[in-house]
Amino acid sequence: MRPMRFNVTTKDVTGSTNDDVWELARAGAPSGTVVAARKQRSGRGQWGRVWMSPEGGLYFSLLMRPSVPEHRWPAYSRAFAEAVAAVLREECGVADEVIRVKEPNDVVCDQGKLCGISLESRDGVIVVGVGVNVFHSDRPIVTDGRNEPAYVCDVAADYIAPSLCALDDLLEKLLAAFAVVMEG
Repeated sequence: MRPMRFNVTTKDVTGSTNDDVWELARAGAPSGTVVAARKQRSGRGQWGRVWMSPEGGLYFSLLMRPSVPEHRWPAYSRAFAEAVAAVLREECGVADEVIRVKEPNDVVCDQGKLCGISLESRDGVIVVGVGVNVFHSDRPIVTDGRNEPAYVCDVAADYIAPSLCALDDLLEKLLAAFAVVMEG
């Protein structure tokens, strides 16, 4: 079996990477199509909840056309969350209990929520939306009191300085972990 390949398009700003990927799916784009954005104007989380997406985070959506039966698709949610948690633990150099998965698919630490994942599916397609709070933005994220944001740069005291390269490198590591989930 050959390794999963990803076709990544990066945008400075978009409405929603999920919407961008759905548009590509309708046009016939293959599994492994990814849209990443530096900032989203109308990002959304699981169950259509608002996902604030200021600069400093990593926001991307992935197109899947799974060959497994549809009744097994919900398991992807937890599997992708576990993959994100594993990558972030490695990036931050911390133990499993420091960065963990909270049901059904949030990646959290004691300070709050590091990453949210959403799965939307229809017509044989899954769009996986991922939002990772990496660096603090100029404008703080306002929440309703649930899921206070936490940042990768705070979990790892010596995490690299904010840069586009850092976000691109993290995206590559996450996609490598997602490839394992998709091939498994």
